Amino acid sequence: MNLNGLFRIKQSKDIFFRNHPKAETFAEEIKSKGFCEGMEIAVAVRYPDGTEHKTGIRVQASDMQLLNTFREL
Repeated sequence: MNLNGLFRIKQSKDIFFRNHPKAETFAEEIKSKGFCEGMEIAVAVRYPDGTEHKTGIRVQASDMQLLNTFREL
């Protein structure tokens, strides 16, 4: 990834957290505690029309490198 791409990601992240301060608090809590094998990550998406999608994963050892890379961003 080039530096321009990293800069755009940082700008987008800053705007997102400015618009959604609770998300920033949540992300900081997760970042401070970190990821560990066996933890569950669950996501739910609800559209304005009421459609909802949910999923969850149980973190495996092989997931740790990717998750820690996200954590460093």
